[in-house]
Amino acid sequence: MTTAILKRYRICERHFSQVDVKESGKRKLLTKTAIPFVYESNYENEMSDEEKAMSTDSDDALSSSDEEEKELENRAKILEGELTNNKYLYEAHVEVVAIYRKSGDIKSMRAAYNRFSEYFPLTSKIWLSWIKDEVKLATSPSEKKNVLSLFQRAVKDYLSVDIWLEYVQFSIGNCEMEETYKILEQGLSTAGLHTNQGSLLWDLLRELELSQLSLHEVSTDKWNQQAAKVIEAFKRQLSVPLLQMENTYLEWTQWIEQLPDDYKLDRKPVEWGYQQALKLLRVYEPFEEQLLTTEDDTTLYSVYKEYIKVTTNPVTAICLYERAVAQLSLNTCLWCDYCLFMLNLGDLTCDVSQKALRNCSWNEELWIIRMRTLEYQQCNEDAVMQCLEQGLAAIVPSPGLNLWLSYIEYIRRCANSTEKLHKIIKQAADNLGESGDPSFKLLRLQARLYARAGNIVESRRIWLNILSHFSHKELASVWLEFIALEKQYGDEVQLRKLYKQAITKCTDWPQYIAEDWIMYERECGTLKDMLKCLELCKNVTEEPILTSTLEHKNNSTKRSHENDSTNHSKSKRQKTSEETKVIKKKVNVSDINTEKSVFLSNMREDIDEDRLSKTFPTATKICIPTDRKGTSRCFAYVEFNNEDDVQKALERDREKLNGRPLYISKCMLDQTQRKPVFKYATHGEENKLFVRGLPKRFSQGDVENLFKPHGCTAVRIVLHRSGQSKGLAYVDFIDKNAAEAAIKAMDQLDVEGHTITVAVSEPPQRKQSNELEYLAPTRHSRSRIQIPLVPRPVQVKGIDSGVPGSSKTNEDFRKMLFSKKN
Repeated sequence: MTTAILKRYRICERHFSQVDVKESGKRKLLTKTAIPFVYESNYENEMSDEEKAMSTDSDDALSSSDEEEKELENRAKILEGELTNNKYLYEAHVEVVAIYRKSGDIKSMRAAYNRFSEYFPLTSKIWLSWIKDEVKLATSPSEKKNVLSLFQRAVKDYLSVDIWLEYVQFSIGNCEMEETYKILEQGLSTAGLHTNQGSLLWDLLRELELSQLSLHEVSTDKWNQQAAKVIEAFKRQLSVPLLQMENTYLEWTQWIEQLPDDYKLDRKPVEWGYQQALKLLRVYEPFEEQLLTTEDDTTLYSVYKEYIKVTTNPVTAICLYERAVAQLSLNTCLWCDYCLFMLNLGDLTCDVSQKALRNCSWNEELWIIRMRTLEYQQCNEDAVMQCLEQGLAAIVPSPGLNLWLSYIEYIRRCANSTEKLHKIIKQAADNLGESGDPSFKLLRLQARLYARAGNIVESRRIWLNILSHFSHKELASVWLEFIALEKQYGDEVQLRKLYKQAITKCTDWPQYIAEDWIMYERECGTLKDMLKCLELCKNVTEEPILTSTLEHKNNSTKRSHENDSTNHSKSKRQKTSEETKVIKKKVNVSDINTEKSVFLSNMREDIDEDRLSKTFPTATKICIPTDRKGTSRCFAYVEFNNEDDVQKALERDREKLNGRPLYISKCMLDQTQRKPVFKYATHGEENKLFVRGLPKRFSQGDVENLFKPHGCTAVRIVLHRSGQSKGLAYVDFIDKNAAEAAIKAMDQLDVEGHTITVAVSEPPQRKQSNELEYLAPTRHSRSRIQIPLVPRPVQVKGIDSGVPGSSKTNEDFRKMLFSKKN
């Protein structure tokens, strides 16, 4: 008998009724309640034959269920081990909670939920799933009190009208009415301005007030007092712009018609509030419609941003921010906007910044905002120090340079001791090292602080230390910053020495140093100082001018003498044999075998056939077209023995030749056969990032080393036709996740004094050409105005078509002639 009862118990225990399905991310959590088992002493004797047969058939199901329970138990142990090592595995938290709920392990489930809530804010669906489980188990006052505390925790994570409704409804049967009203007022202050769902809370308030009104006899004092509360509830709700508020207004008109005839009611305040709210609703409705239909997170963020701009009520803006972060909880830009908006709103500022960090603890900017919020709220130094320590630990592997700088700002503003300030700067510099602060922002700030305090000697020592690094001593921007500091706090002698050093050691843009020095001598120097400056800067200022002149000479369009008159006398100087050979050099394009040839472009003028022969050893024929003076036209045709060599040459496209990328393409002599070809994808690639703002001296290897820790697989530097870097690059990654991690870690990072921007590669769509544009005649910008060269007296004057009139007869001309004679 005992065995049969035990089997029956297990079958009933395994029989669950699904009462709710809640989603968290991409997983589904099942809330199930076991059917209670009622023990019967003579159960085995009362079993029918059919029930005995069913019991026998369930033995097989029992063994398979035991195996499933063991699998769940083993899986829970694995997940617990992972969470022991890393508490921030969100999916592991979700899965382990689901396992404990499915197995019915209440104690483990509660512990898992509490641990989950400690490290992450829970969505409204997860909170409701947990709370509903606890409500079913709550029978004693202490258990019901525990449910109320769960509701209080739930409403702090994200804005949810559903949670507030469940909170109020649970309090109605388990709290005093005064406490219920208090909870409802909290919900209205938080979610009552929710244009889409806020009416649910307002309707609940009216229902409570109307239920209280029904308890009193009509026209009594208590009834009149309660009727005033109902009117106030209607007035409050109708003054808030809510969707379908017309239905509420209809209910209001129907209700007041039922009032006694002797009841005095002033409808004007209600009408005025309703009309004002209706105007605002017309402004809000387009945004609400977009929020209901938009699924893309980027578009959703833009809609919320524009929605907030049109609101004039700060409380409404806060409600919109809460709605936005509930949907876009990982959007760091949104959290930054929200925190900065709340900066002037008292204690709520700290709460919002804390919520932001619970959602996006990896973001350095949010930690900086949190630190400044604490300072704005005049918190003590220990709280700010704790914020720094927690932030540095949370944003790993980011070095946290900007967070250190923000903390140093705080110490400078609040601490009176300069010794403490410089000690912290030294501590930060030691912790970050050169890799964490490649542009030496900390040391540059320290040098400024020393100079400001009057210690220019120590400031110079720090700057000389910075310039001792090879990566900085050649940069004009670094020298100019040192020079500006010396101008402001130093003396003329040291400043001129500094200019001399900068001119000789700066290699990227020395002309900027020269221009700044010349301008300084014009302002402050003597004639002798100016002449000396010009002498030292002469080579620097002439070199770029000469280069610019040569480039203009080579690229500008020249008018040839071919179209001029032949009256020009021919040169009588006899040409040397070498000059004759150069001029006679011609290219027979017709001899080119296009199937076995490639076309080279973007060459330098000094590239000759010998240089190309070394570059393409398997080439059989090389032709470099030249102009009439024998100068290379910067393109060439290279012919090979077979098509395999042609394909190998095409794979070397954009290979540098004498510092300039060589464009290699298929040879097509017929222009009608040439089609525009773009080597790289012109659509968005989720595993490819576009980087801008890189130092122009960075090579492909430098960029690879920069992104290698994040899973970089390939790098392409964008170059000018001259071969110089544009400061742009495309970086490929293993997959989308690696690219997103690189964006979080590298975007807005300071690299050798340059702030880089990292984003997913999405090339802009090329503008479709309009055929009508080509139908309109165009004129070159340099073409002359087409005016016929006819003497003015001979020109036929055009008839003014703007003067209306009809054709004249002979009689009209006769009258005109006689009138002139008279």
